[in-house]
Amino acid sequence: MPGAPMRAAPGAGDKNGERRTVYFTKKLPKEVNNYARTGQYLGEWRENRWHGKGTLERANGTRYVGEWVEGQRSGVGTLWIKQSGQFRKRYTGQWLNDQPHGRGSNYYKNGDSYNGEWRNGVRHGTGVMRYADGGVYDGEWFNNKRHGFGVYDYPNGDHFEGLWVEDKKEGEGVHFYFSKEKRTHTKRYDGEWVDDLPKCGFYTEMPPDPLVPDSFVPDPLPRTEVIAPDEIISERLGDIREERAHIRAKRVPLDDQLTPEELDALQEAFSRVDVDGSGQISLERLPEAFGQVGMEIAEDELEQLLVHLDKPNEPATNFSFAEFAQAADFLSPIEGDEPEPAAFGSATMGSLDTAYEDDDDDDDEY
Repeated sequence: MPGAPMRAAPGAGDKNGERRTVYFTKKLPKEVNNYARTGQYLGEWRENRWHGKGTLERANGTRYVGEWVEGQRSGVGTLWIKQSGQFRKRYTGQWLNDQPHGRGSNYYKNGDSYNGEWRNGVRHGTGVMRYADGGVYDGEWFNNKRHGFGVYDYPNGDHFEGLWVEDKKEGEGVHFYFSKEKRTHTKRYDGEWVDDLPKCGFYTEMPPDPLVPDSFVPDPLPRTEVIAPDEIISERLGDIREERAHIRAKRVPLDDQLTPEELDALQEAFSRVDVDGSGQISLERLPEAFGQVGMEIAEDELEQLLVHLDKPNEPATNFSFAEFAQAADFLSPIEGDEPEPAAFGSATMGSLDTAYEDDDDDDDEY
């Protein structure tokens, strides 16, 4: 009827589909009718949430261009940050639940870059890390650390192939030494590594490189005479491997022992107790961490666990996430040849909600 007031249908005010730019503001304190812009979004919506393809810019200078699912970055997208007045690409690749997850590339402020697999915002899986000093690591990662088999090319031309545990060389490895004068690798060390240092092994000369004439003149090796060297090396290698067995147990991929859902639940439980973000939790707070996933640990079980991990029963004893996950796997019951599900269930894991904020001051946050 002409002149009659118009009424909006239920839900007509909801944002759905494509829209023009929507600005977000906050009221300034002690100001009358004065607001400051905190961000703006241009893209697709569904039920008042960013959903589909869109661009979000925030007042701190960050810009995300990509896909969204129910208000969170999920799919493929690129995050830019403003540095010295210019936009710099921070991360491009796959996202899930507002964090890098899947395959993607990250570019750090110091010039480092990483291209590879991600899980819940950290490097996890296989990937290549190029360091600003010229070094390159190509290999396995676990919970943001070099862990498993990896190859590292040093800035000076040296080359290492071997095993890593929590960012350090640990176990069998081969180090090739590069000669600047001869422009080729002239020596190699095959042996055992402990806590990032060579512990026991053999130095040998590399065979000549037909393309490098100077390599036919080998570098001198120290002249030594050892009685029964093979027996000595074999015995010492056995001693080292026995001494470091509890450390190297961490090298077994936890992905093979625990399901992705169980690892996610453990990571969230660990983070809730590790409130300062140190990457360690104390022995005193270990039961609290297990309690986050519905596990209880008795005194006798704790004693067995400390023996298994070769940890002292002292207040100063700390646990990394890898050790915490190994502990959860150790405490999970096993019958026959098939492992039962861990003692924490999907209901507990489903209740572990996370909050995620952008932080331009930290290269490990998104």
